Amino acid sequence: MKNYSIYILFFTSLMTVAAVMTGCGTSGKAPKDVGVVAAEAVTTKPSWQSSLSTNDRLRLDYLFQEASKQKMLGNHVAAFDLLSHCLEISPEAPEVLYQMAIYRLFLRQDSLGLKDLRHAADNDPLNTFYKEALATYFMNRQQASLALPYLESLVALRPHRSDILAQLVNIYRAADRPEDAIHALERIEVLEGKMASVSYQKFNLYKQMGKDKQAYAELESLCKEYPHEMSYRLSIGNQLLEDDRIGEALKVFDQVRKVEPDNPALQLSMLEYYRHTEDSLLFYHLRDSLLYAPKTDTDVRVALLRDLIADEMHTDSLGPKRVTAAFDTLDIIQPNSLDLLQLRAAYLATYDKNNDKDFVAVMDRVNELEPANTQALFYLIQYYGEHKEFEHLEDLCRRGVLTHPEELLCHFYLGVALYQQDKKPEAMKAFEAGIVQKTEESRPAIVADLYSILGDLYHEMGRDTDAFAAYDSCLTYQSDNASCLNNYAYYLSLEDRDLDRAEEMSYRSIRLEPDNKTFLDTYAWILFMKQRYSEAQRYIDRVCPPDSTDSVLLADASISGVVLEHAGDIAACNQQMEQALRFWTLAQKAGGSGLTAVLPKKIKLKKYIRD
Repeated sequence: MKNYSIYILFFTSLMTVAAVMTGCGTSGKAPKDVGVVAAEAVTTKPSWQSSLSTNDRLRLDYLFQEASKQKMLGNHVAAFDLLSHCLEISPEAPEVLYQMAIYRLFLRQDSLGLKDLRHAADNDPLNTFYKEALATYFMNRQQASLALPYLESLVALRPHRSDILAQLVNIYRAADRPEDAIHALERIEVLEGKMASVSYQKFNLYKQMGKDKQAYAELESLCKEYPHEMSYRLSIGNQLLEDDRIGEALKVFDQVRKVEPDNPALQLSMLEYYRHTEDSLLFYHLRDSLLYAPKTDTDVRVALLRDLIADEMHTDSLGPKRVTAAFDTLDIIQPNSLDLLQLRAAYLATYDKNNDKDFVAVMDRVNELEPANTQALFYLIQYYGEHKEFEHLEDLCRRGVLTHPEELLCHFYLGVALYQQDKKPEAMKAFEAGIVQKTEESRPAIVADLYSILGDLYHEMGRDTDAFAAYDSCLTYQSDNASCLNNYAYYLSLEDRDLDRAEEMSYRSIRLEPDNKTFLDTYAWILFMKQRYSEAQRYIDRVCPPDSTDSVLLADASISGVVLEHAGDIAACNQQMEQALRFWTLAQKAGGSGLTAVLPKKIKLKKYIRD
């Protein structure tokens, strides 16, 4: 039997710790005084206990303690059996019902588990632990309405729990019960004092109810509590502006100006004021002043620049030039700002999608300033790879393997860049270094590609045993790696070994890529090696159609000299000597590595000769 102890212990801890409370309210009904309830509990024995004899109570205590011990030891089957015996003695014991509920919920017996959990809470109404577990159960399933009565009962028993009150606020707001939400927020204030987050929530709730007077009174109360915090006073002005109470808003801004004339937030509020009053001259003057001021905070500068972009891109054809000029100016003022560079990249990607040169330049700077930014790194790898800029790709990936040694993509493309520059020994080391870094979390496809290309390199260096081992590893990680299947099959055919396996792998590769001429040539050649000449002819004809002109065949990059020689050999063995001589002659013209030493002799003697 599989050992579930780790999972059950985890689930138990999940259920016995309350969920993180993120904001809620209270019912409006006055709860019974907790002290009175507690006093009654002392003098009144629960009904489930009254029905037990002394002997049963002792047996129950012993079995429950033993069950708890077995659970701590990880013997959950034994613990479950002991708890079942406890319920036979007393089906109403809340502590037993709770523990059984935990096991049932883990076993996905939700209806039974929930029934036991509710039963436990009913039988021990003062136990907040059970109520909190029930509330957590329902909240985790987005069933706030079912969690609500338990949270209300819980906060009645534990009125100091502001986290539960915060949870209730959220539920009341979602249920469109703003008065209850406000009452819960007021209780939080009693516990924790006046807080901006609470005041702003109350403001919004009053606004929702159409009680503007109480809403603004709430903000005034916050300002009174913190008279030196001008941001709270500004929030009143901003809200008045949003409500089109422009004159009142300006008076508030003037009040702030008298106290803090250089307040940056005030400048932003005035910017919105000028936008609201459509005073374009003052608006653009103030925005440019803030945008290019050396001391402006970066987040403010970014927000202003976003505003400028939105304006300029909807004006005239010169808008993009003005945006570029703004970026260039800010690059001088704040040259190493990642936020501004990333905004520029976003702008180029949105409004100037064909400007690859500028976008890559920005991404290069982002990568230099923030080597940990994998998004920029991977974009640059893809770009340099697609554009065959292998020197740039090598430099980028060398930095990448230093900062992100766990990213196999960096090792892979470093190897590709080196291979393309004919640095094969270094490429081999790069691929081997990537394989060393693989983990259980690594993407199987990239691990497979590393092994596949490493196998190709080993074969080029005459290390056939290592090559075939690398190919086997590749197919372990990705059984449908078409390139590996083809190359493995072809190299086996060159050694005239394991041809049945080679045929099977080659056939799988053309099923994956049915129009790949290289793969079709491999399959045709393996059939040829197995002396199935007529079948081989059907496949090689798809690569080198007999009715194609010589110029077309020689111009096709996917048809090498070796492929043309294969076509000639297959034609010769199918008694098509004229066609064979044509393909052999074309093979000689195409040239390249891999041609057999007997090719000239085949042409001279006009017959197939095995190398």
